[in-house]
Amino acid sequence: MRRSKLVLFGVVFSLLSGCGSAGAGAVAGPKSSLSENHDAFPSQTRTDGGPRRDYRVGALIYNGVATAFGDVESIIKILNSKGITYQDVSSRELDRMSIEDLSQFGMIVWPGGYAGQMSGSLEPSTRQRIRQAVHERGVGFVGICAGAFIAVSPEALKGADGPEWGLSLLNSETLPYYHLENEGIEYALVDLNLSVGTLRGVVWWGGPTLPELPHGVIARYSDTHEPAVVQTYAGLGNVILSGPHPEAPRSWRSKLGLGNSDGLDHEFAGHLFKAALGQENLIPM
Repeated sequence: MRRSKLVLFGVVFSLLSGCGSAGAGAVAGPKSSLSENHDAFPSQTRTDGGPRRDYRVGALIYNGVATAFGDVESIIKILNSKGITYQDVSSRELDRMSIEDLSQFGMIVWPGGYAGQMSGSLEPSTRQRIRQAVHERGVGFVGICAGAFIAVSPEALKGADGPEWGLSLLNSETLPYYHLENEGIEYALVDLNLSVGTLRGVVWWGGPTLPELPHGVIARYSDTHEPAVVQTYAGLGNVILSGPHPEAPRSWRSKLGLGNSDGLDHEFAGHLFKAALGQENLIPM
């Protein structure tokens, strides 16, 4: 696995890229290891996928506060290559969307950035509606890095408009960072062992490790064997979360000096998007 220490190549690019559970002092909730809390995530992976549902637009993309620079554009490029229609929305636009509006989409795609600031930019009731759209209406969800962080949080307290922070698609405390974060390494190219038996080098930029879901791990960090990409059902919705960035644009790799023989991982990212949209199971059974 190749590791790369932070190189200051531009203040704007550094501030607007990468991921985090909380950025610039935003409170994301307490961090806690999930190693003793796996029962909070009962496996809901289905061998035959979930029920198909009708939708008007393939993907709703969060493009609001604290989104990583260039990430949404890269996601759009991948969706276009797969023939998936999309609409991107700001935080304010998302606040105005009803549960019926959200239900018109096949999936929600949440890019990298700073999860604490993302969460804080939305009304609690908005975050609760997103949870309902996934759990009750079967809208799929793909969360990458910050999108994975924001998907996992404690559910709303009784009488509250929504979760204190995050979307609470999976009800638990905040995900722990992959170990490089605690070693002062901001970004790296990390090796992932995929469940299909192949190895890929994927950009990591401050992302988490994910829950140890029985029959739900798509890829593992090769050095620690902790889950890096997972899939499960949150109510009716097919939820796929990734700590690293398979959708990372070429500009990230060039500016960060990260490269390998695998090249870009957009085909892998495309598989994740298509699975969430089609309620498909990516785990070999």
